[in-house]
Amino acid sequence: MKGAILMREMVLRLRHSFWAALFLVTLACQGSQVQGPQDQRVSQPAIEKEQQENFLGPQSKQAKGEQRVLMVAVRFPDVKPRFSLDHIKKRAVTRLSHYVKTQSYGQAWIKTHFIGWVSLPDPISQYRVSPDNFKVDRGRVRKLIEDTMTAVEKKVDFSQYDHMLIIPGAFTLPGKGYGMGCYCANPGMLTGVRGFPRYLTLRSKGGQEFSHGILVGVENAHLGMFAHDLFHAFGGVHAGKRLVP
Repeated sequence: MKGAILMREMVLRLRHSFWAALFLVTLACQGSQVQGPQDQRVSQPAIEKEQQENFLGPQSKQAKGEQRVLMVAVRFPDVKPRFSLDHIKKRAVTRLSHYVKTQSYGQAWIKTHFIGWVSLPDPISQYRVSPDNFKVDRGRVRKLIEDTMTAVEKKVDFSQYDHMLIIPGAFTLPGKGYGMGCYCANPGMLTGVRGFPRYLTLRSKGGQEFSHGILVGVENAHLGMFAHDLFHAFGGVHAGKRLVP
């Protein structure tokens, strides 16, 4: 009895596979009757492209070519940075630029404008964030960014940049110093990394605005941390999710 049931299920599966295959063959025949040889040659690349996109998932269109990045090293009035500007610049500008170009096989590269040290108006306690992604105070993230923008707005036209990297001069370990080593603020911490991440608009006191990718990485953040969060900014958002997880 059990053998008969298994045999019947196998026959049904084979019958289903047969009709499915026949249906696909019929569609293919219909396509060849309608299109003709020239149409097939034109449509084949489009079909292959669609198949590739379906396999890879959504691909960011904004992450190719030159990426103009404003980098600002900031310091708090009550904290002395441990690293020199030259040390930070070598990692954030030279090494990060090389890494992006290498990892993208030359399809993306960054053009940087580095400024520092820029003094912030308040002590580090007014900016410090939690080391836990889901407990970060968004108001403090916004304060850091907008205070930085205000500090440089007289010498910077923010519309000339695609992304911004803010580097707090505070040696940081989890829960110490600035609180978190590196994170993507836009899209990310400003709206929360869960739910519906999106780009928000930040404003300096003088009225300049910036609505693009923003990341924050402390003076002792290593190259991989900078790159990881920069790629969040490069990738952007699709269907309510960041394209770079």
